[in-house]
Amino acid sequence: MDQFLNMERFMRSFKKYLLVVLISFAALEADDSGIYEYEIRFKNKIGPFSIDGLKTFSKKEKGFGVMFYGKNRILNAEIIQESEFDLTNSRVFPKYYIQHVKMPIKGQQNQNITFDYKNRKIASSGDINWVISFLTDDIPMDPISSGFQIRQNLKSGIEEFEINLIKLDEGTFASNSFKVIDSEILKIKDVNYPCKVLERTDEKGGKSLYYVAETLDFILIKVNDERKERKILIEAEKILSFG
Repeated sequence: MDQFLNMERFMRSFKKYLLVVLISFAALEADDSGIYEYEIRFKNKIGPFSIDGLKTFSKKEKGFGVMFYGKNRILNAEIIQESEFDLTNSRVFPKYYIQHVKMPIKGQQNQNITFDYKNRKIASSGDINWVISFLTDDIPMDPISSGFQIRQNLKSGIEEFEINLIKLDEGTFASNSFKVIDSEILKIKDVNYPCKVLERTDEKGGKSLYYVAETLDFILIKVNDERKERKILIEAEKILSFG
């Protein structure tokens, strides 16, 4: 019984927190000639549990796309996430965000989020239904698009900024602040990658650290959140292809 309770607690944490921070890992450029497609394998830990995943970034006929597939074979859990977006004048404009989550005990959950800029609405359908209205130019962003906006800000020399992040389950959004506070070298398969370290502060004052690799065109390769209520570590394990 304890095993099933632990799995259920893991999947609740997995769904609520990992989806927010995990899929922010990518690289793009306003000019197609400077865009680098890639595949990166990540290892993600939430407390004592882990899930391995593959992130793929690719060019589309119009815009850019990201696909992530992660799985924990022991728990028979998986997550599939997909996003497409445009880039104009260093601003990211999400088109849609889709996720499929398979959890032990609770089964499967699907969510499809679309962005309507004409009517300034964001709608979620599937197993989670809501509609968000936004009135300003600060577009609420999903986990993937927010990561690309972080990259664009750093590429433009902006090292302190705010991003409105969507709460996927609730159908609300809140401003999160980001600030470069340090630099550090991370090693992946014996290769050193100089990184900018950003501190993210959410609307409740909770903090986490984001590591962005400068020599990988500002891809986010690590997230570390050590709050007592949720310990999360997400790290790039292997660069399968880049460029």
